[in-house]
Amino acid sequence: MLFEIDHLTRYRYSVPVQLGEHLLRFLPPFRPGQRPVYCRVDIDPLPSYREEITDAWGNRVERVWFHGETGHLEVRAHLEVETQATAGPAPCWLPPGYGAAAAGLAPYLEPLDDPASLQSLVQPLLDASGNDGLAFLAALNTAVHAYYHRGVRLDGPPHTPAQTLALGEGVCRDLTVLFMAAARLAGFATRFVSGYQQGDGTRQVRYLHAWPEVCLPGGDWRGYDPTHGTLVGADHVAVAAAPTAAAVTPLEGGYSFQGTLLNSTLDTDIRITSR
Repeated sequence: MLFEIDHLTRYRYSVPVQLGEHLLRFLPPFRPGQRPVYCRVDIDPLPSYREEITDAWGNRVERVWFHGETGHLEVRAHLEVETQATAGPAPCWLPPGYGAAAAGLAPYLEPLDDPASLQSLVQPLLDASGNDGLAFLAALNTAVHAYYHRGVRLDGPPHTPAQTLALGEGVCRDLTVLFMAAARLAGFATRFVSGYQQGDGTRQVRYLHAWPEVCLPGGDWRGYDPTHGTLVGADHVAVAAAPTAAAVTPLEGGYSFQGTLLNSTLDTDIRITSR
């Protein structure tokens, strides 16, 4: 499948600002089942310097600096990415064992909430799955999907797992964190993935998507999409992955200005076609 993605991010400021260093995470990586064909990121105002680096989690990141003042910051990413289905995972058992790799996976195993708040979700799934790790993950994907809320919440970080359970609903980033926390409680290393999903083609206005990936014994990462209750496959394009949602923010940076009052607005526009 070939994806063509146009992603516009635009900030407007009510008074001139001096932009500080910014980190941009718009460049999809090469990974199993995914091959970037063409990537272009245009920035206005033009940076005085830009470089591509690889962060601690293996993501492609552009670091940019600016000179002078501006009333806006606009980032336009045009991406063409080929995807294909990958082979299914080998069986794994509970609890999962990572052997010598466990030390390197420590950030992906840290609890994301009080384990007691997750027991009512996780324990029945463990009991029903016996020692079958893949059966547990499939059941967890289905269980978290039941919390999917079809609305849109554009601002703010993901809810904590306890908040999502208490509310009884969440958007994709909330469900991703809930799945990750529950899987970590069962002993699986997990990471938060930000990217795009094909959708059904009926919506013109699109949004970034989020889903969890699980590290299976042997080192393979397997994606689950609790928003749709499916596995991640050729209809997904991953851009960045990390142990927490905060580490995959598409645009990260700051600014300074003269005076005491500033208003800023954010507009985004994402268009996705696939064939």
